[in-house]
Amino acid sequence: MANPEHVDRLIKGGVQEWNKFRRTSQAIQPDLSGADLSGYDFTGLDLSQANLQGADLSDAYLFHANLTEANLSGANLTEADVLEANLIKANLSRATMPRIDLSGTGLIACNLEGANLEGANLTRASLPWGNLTGANLAKAKLHLTDLREAKLIRANLEGASLQDTSLTGANLQEANLQSVTHASVDLLAKAKTLYLANLDQALLVQLQADAPGLFTNPLN
Repeated sequence: MANPEHVDRLIKGGVQEWNKFRRTSQAIQPDLSGADLSGYDFTGLDLSQANLQGADLSDAYLFHANLTEANLSGANLTEADVLEANLIKANLSRATMPRIDLSGTGLIACNLEGANLEGANLTRASLPWGNLTGANLAKAKLHLTDLREAKLIRANLEGASLQDTSLTGANLQEANLQSVTHASVDLLAKAKTLYLANLDQALLVQLQADAPGLFTNPLN
């Protein structure tokens, strides 16, 4: 559970006082786990390395917030505004983020394992080396999204838009790629593997002919 003093300081003191607290108490790791922080304006808030596991941040305004290495595992970010937030190396495993706007957001080496990102806007988001194993990206907008070397094992990308997505070295083993749009042979051929991936028949036939190595067991 959250540290009541930390929650009270954040809610009553506001962003300016909280950020001052973070600058002067760098050894303290904020514990806001399970806290109800829904609907608050946290623009520019420093939550780096904070424990927000299971916190409710639905409808919160986190524009330009610093969430570097924060633990947001199981957090609820439904309808939260996280535009231009810094989520580098954050733990968002099993987080709830349907239809969230993460366009232009830094998510380098972020853990999104099992996260719900259905219908999310990830245009120009940076997710290289991210872990999206088992993540739900159905109908997500992945225009110009950087997914280089990302782990997308068993990820659900059904109906996602892959316009100019960077998939170089991405692991798409067992991923669901049914009904994806803007997915060309050239784009998917840059992936590390498509072993046991679920693809539309026409695209599957083309890729098996042009890049058969993508469908061999990567462990062999």
